[in-house]
Amino acid sequence: MTTAGGLVHRAGGLLIPAWELPPGVRAAVTTRRLAGVSPSPFDSGNLGSRCGDAPANVVANRVVLRHTLALPSEPVWLRQVHGVAVHSVAQQGNPDGDHHDDPVADAAYTNRPGLVCLVQTADCLPLLICSDDGREVAAVHAGWRGLAAGVIEATLARFEAPAAQLRVWLGPAIGPASYEVGEEVRAAFVAHDATAHRAFSETRPGHWLCDLYELARQRLAAVGVDAVSGGGFDTFTDPRFYSHRRSRPTGRFASLIWIEPLASAQPAQHTARPTALAAHRRATRLMFPRLLGSAFAKLPRTVQALHLRRGLQTFQGAATIRRGSHWLARLCGRVTGLPPAMQDAPLCVEITATPRREHWLRNFDGHRMGSAMWKRKGRLCERLGLVTFHFRLSVQNAALVWTVDRVRALGLPLPASWFSGVKAREFERDGRYCFEVAAALPLAGELVHYSGWLDADPAWVENEWPDQPLADEARDDYDSSDDYDSERHGNADSGDGGGDGGD
Repeated sequence: MTTAGGLVHRAGGLLIPAWELPPGVRAAVTTRRLAGVSPSPFDSGNLGSRCGDAPANVVANRVVLRHTLALPSEPVWLRQVHGVAVHSVAQQGNPDGDHHDDPVADAAYTNRPGLVCLVQTADCLPLLICSDDGREVAAVHAGWRGLAAGVIEATLARFEAPAAQLRVWLGPAIGPASYEVGEEVRAAFVAHDATAHRAFSETRPGHWLCDLYELARQRLAAVGVDAVSGGGFDTFTDPRFYSHRRSRPTGRFASLIWIEPLASAQPAQHTARPTALAAHRRATRLMFPRLLGSAFAKLPRTVQALHLRRGLQTFQGAATIRRGSHWLARLCGRVTGLPPAMQDAPLCVEITATPRREHWLRNFDGHRMGSAMWKRKGRLCERLGLVTFHFRLSVQNAALVWTVDRVRALGLPLPASWFSGVKAREFERDGRYCFEVAAALPLAGELVHYSGWLDADPAWVENEWPDQPLADEARDDYDSSDDYDSERHGNADSGDGGGDGGD
């Protein structure tokens, strides 16, 4: 039996299918209004990592999704290729993983409570499937290519329950009045089943309006599934949803389904955490998360904690410093304001962070060394005394590595080869934030080597997210080509120039 389906609105940009589900099975659909951080044209709840949005934004939006829906685990994010592969979800997704490692599939199936099946779309048809007994669920991404190739049939074949004991919900897709296709699309379906011609209406020679919902119902009926609901949406005309045909580039919304863990199979509380989410939104716009993108999530929690706090923060710790003895090394040390040699000296670091710049003031047992940082063309720039360094940031072996790319003194460029011995690293050891900085020059030898630790609390990343109002909130989206160096300090340092298809 086919019934008309709908969506029930929830807070935070979520929709819940009006679909009769077995006890313990949950389903949801996100919208563009998910309380995310993505700017136009992805505003604001984009969950797609391959559509052009900044990776850091996608990571933040996915955190919002987990919190808003109180998901039992990290969803498994698929690399969808308009094929028929079905990924069996046997363990939760990795929130710190690289999206290049996502399973290549267009459907996800599981019979394990607590694991989440999810597909992303922006005009293609999402299907959510569950068995009558609530022991099996699946999510399917069905563009016309996957639909014609048999992605629905491939997914149903994974179920132990027979087709007559399955329930299917057809989610938001482009509607038949908006989806014009060429003759090759119609031919692909009619060649499989002559009755598919009922899903096409000719608009002009060689062009047809295509009804994805009708095609899906035909495929489902052919294998014995008659409990089908949903349908009747049009992502092209409905502003709640992303539409690849309406706007390019655009984001992706998600349709997801899961079986609650046995201990918590009760009505889900779809509640947002507005204070926490607002704080996360602002934090992910800071310089280090934006420069590192999705790689930021691979850092240890203590390192993340140091770089996610806005406003003025103070960190206490200790440092050991070794200084070079060559006269040129001593001269360079005075020019850059390096601290003297000391052993296990008390260290206090004050960091004032906004999306446009950061000021670091280090106090090595009374010796103060300050620096200003800003981002420019994908690099982190830091001024120490009369010298400005341009660093490329990377994550290597769970450490944040600073590599010198360019150097200027009094606005004049210096050979980068001179500074190959300048290295910095932030990492975690025994649950504590640690750092190591080494600087050497070809003629002067070692300038300085200092290492130590700070009391960056890793629990803050997961639990606190303090909400701090800042005066420059309106400037959060300042472009990554920020010309802070020359704009604020009169430095002549100008810097150098340095989709998938619709779902």
